[in-house]
Amino acid sequence: MKLDKKVPQFLKLLVVNNNREWFNDNKELFLEAKALFEEFIQAEIIEISKFDSRIKDLHVKDCSFRIYRDLRFSKDKTPYKIHFSAYMAEGGRKSPWAGYYTHIEPDANLIAGGLHHPQREILNKVRTLIYQNPKAFKTIVEDEKFAQHFPQISGEQLKSAPRGFDKKFKDMDLIKFQSYDFFRYVSDQELVADNYFDKSMASFRILKTVNDYFNQIISA
Repeated sequence: MKLDKKVPQFLKLLVVNNNREWFNDNKELFLEAKALFEEFIQAEIIEISKFDSRIKDLHVKDCSFRIYRDLRFSKDKTPYKIHFSAYMAEGGRKSPWAGYYTHIEPDANLIAGGLHHPQREILNKVRTLIYQNPKAFKTIVEDEKFAQHFPQISGEQLKSAPRGFDKKFKDMDLIKFQSYDFFRYVSDQELVADNYFDKSMASFRILKTVNDYFNQIISA
């Protein structure tokens, strides 16, 4: 499976023409790019489900995000997102479960996943388990193969220790996270290369180890 070049090409046009008049005049370009992106996501769902049965019943419409921006509370009034994206996890894009994320945006493409902005109860469960047994979590994220794909946790962190945890805990940096995100950037050239799909699947297979860790905590 190869991502069609028309997908990033449309997004590059949208970056410099982010207005309703241009978008409406080029609606066919958008619909074609959207269909090609969804075809790619469907292929990802099928392939990921071979090693993660949690997502085997997903459909593209459950995972992909709308391109239209919510402008109600934003100072930025540009009407459209300049990316296509999809979150593949049990229950779809609004799922509380850890999953896999594809983000296509000019000069900012991502292969990503983990636990993004979890609910407070889930976050506290994750922090507690890491606090009780940091070695189990570190064994996963510090593994050499894992680090080759995802060298660091990329989520936002608190400035100080979370309430209820000993400030002297030696691995405090691991439980200050508010979001346990893992991602790697993909160049625009790599995105449309013949081997990109295989490379993305290799990263997602690695990511499954930390997703399993989080999902076991959530389901406990």
